[in-house]
Amino acid sequence: MQPLRQLWLTFAAAIAIGVVSGQASAAPEDSHLILYPGSTAVYINGSKTQAQAATLELDGRIYLPAAELNNWFGIPVKWDGDRQAVQITTPKAYLEYSLADRTVLENGTGRKWGTDAELQGNRLYIEMAALQQYIAFHGKVDHELKRVELRYVKPEANRTRFTNDAAPNVKPVAKFTVDKEAYRIGEPIHYNNLSYDPKGTELRDIQWIGNAQAIFTPGLYKVSLTVKDSLGNVSDTYSRNILVKNEPYLDAFEHKVYYAPVGTYVREEEAVLRKYLRGIPQIPKQEQKPVDRPLIVSDSPETFTEKGFLYQEKVNGKARLYATHVNGTDRKMKFAIIVRNSDPVRSVTIKTTNQGEVYPSIYANLMGNEPTIEFLQGKRAVETMVLRPYETAYYKVMPDFYPGQGMNVLYDVETDGEVYFSFAAMEQEDGLDTIGVFPRLAYKGNVRGTFSGSEVQWNIDASSIRRPSSFAIGDGTSDQFVTGTDFFSQKPALNLGNYGVVYKIHIEAPPKMSVLILPRGGVFRGPFLVNGKIVQAPPSGVMMDYQGYTIIARTNGTEPSLDLEFSPASGSAFPIDVIFYPLNRK
Repeated sequence: MQPLRQLWLTFAAAIAIGVVSGQASAAPEDSHLILYPGSTAVYINGSKTQAQAATLELDGRIYLPAAELNNWFGIPVKWDGDRQAVQITTPKAYLEYSLADRTVLENGTGRKWGTDAELQGNRLYIEMAALQQYIAFHGKVDHELKRVELRYVKPEANRTRFTNDAAPNVKPVAKFTVDKEAYRIGEPIHYNNLSYDPKGTELRDIQWIGNAQAIFTPGLYKVSLTVKDSLGNVSDTYSRNILVKNEPYLDAFEHKVYYAPVGTYVREEEAVLRKYLRGIPQIPKQEQKPVDRPLIVSDSPETFTEKGFLYQEKVNGKARLYATHVNGTDRKMKFAIIVRNSDPVRSVTIKTTNQGEVYPSIYANLMGNEPTIEFLQGKRAVETMVLRPYETAYYKVMPDFYPGQGMNVLYDVETDGEVYFSFAAMEQEDGLDTIGVFPRLAYKGNVRGTFSGSEVQWNIDASSIRRPSSFAIGDGTSDQFVTGTDFFSQKPALNLGNYGVVYKIHIEAPPKMSVLILPRGGVFRGPFLVNGKIVQAPPSGVMMDYQGYTIIARTNGTEPSLDLEFSPASGSAFPIDVIFYPLNRK
């Protein structure tokens, strides 16, 4: 270990010559700094420079090198060899850090510095949050980008150096900077809000005028900012002009595609949508349709007006049960899925490995959206029931099904023997002992049947996509509907819309792009599972055909793949287009 005096000498030598005298250097009036813990690289107002020492991150805290406070903020830092201490003169307090006993004097009052400071590598570091008490900068740690962002506005020269709670209640100061001197048409404009309150109180109200994120007509545009502190004091209005050159970058449509956040629903005129998103190349797909899990759909009569069996099918192994119905009677009913073991000798175990359900509701799109979200997430624990020989039981029952309400359910089941699942509309007083006389209700359109599979797998190579391209879900041509047979009538059945089917879409080597959902068949609301995370399309309400689109994903061109999962939600119309819009053309 170095002798303490040698440590002090090293520290003194590390402080810049202009700081040793105790004089503040000419720091920028407005500073926007980006630091990277462990690195000496520093960006000041966009220009890269090198610090004397790297910023530190210790036990979740950020520490700034004391030797750089002069360069970054114009704060005088001095080494006092006689007192063997580092002296820092801030706008709010005079600080003296003694290296020998690790104490700090604040306006003459001493205390241990604890975690507020750190001595490492022969240099003094001060914890960022502790330093903010004395220097009016805004500090932010971006854990995702692994960097620290500091914003600082130099106090006015005639302002009192030290303040305390008895200081005058001066009004806050509004200030901002932009990242460029001039912008092209449609180029993003980044505003750095550097407003502050000299007393350190919180800024509660921030009012911008004219701070467009992009401007699409050349000219000079005025942007103004006013702020209010927590005590009600209002700043003077700060304004500056933004110059937009007559040089194209992005038009209004493309700017939204490039920069609107993922999950945003973008309203747009039909003519604009057709111009940009129709007549574009179709993306080829490699398709597989597994047949290991048949799909059993009960959706006819969708609106029932009497009690009876809606549909029925036998299962031995895997299956997916899907049902959507509306109570069209004038009284409260109950919907039930009934299961019967037809084996006279052995018991049968039924496992529910995934499910999505919503209890009866009058809201059609909620009725389809909520169970689809639950089913795609697939986080429910496995449920098990055992049927004795010849036993009949309720698999699921919804007892309070009021007139005008609808319901929607999906269940993945696995059985180790043959059972019969029956979907039934029942009166309140009906029980399992009365279902033997129930009629089979007639088919009245929509979908009913047992289909060959419940999953569609698409593999897409997107590496060569250079212009907007798309593929359709639910159009019946490029996306063929699954086929099957109606158990009651033994006639062929077609699953129009592929309700109950889960699409698993794997995109290999996606370029830098936005992924858009454009409805083309009518009202639409549906969730997508994007790399394991639910994204709603739209985030609230519904979309109508050719009135807007939702951005469900954006890639940066470095991902090896992108995975989407989707299942058509009851109450939504099809087809929809999934559009890949490359962002690498600018």
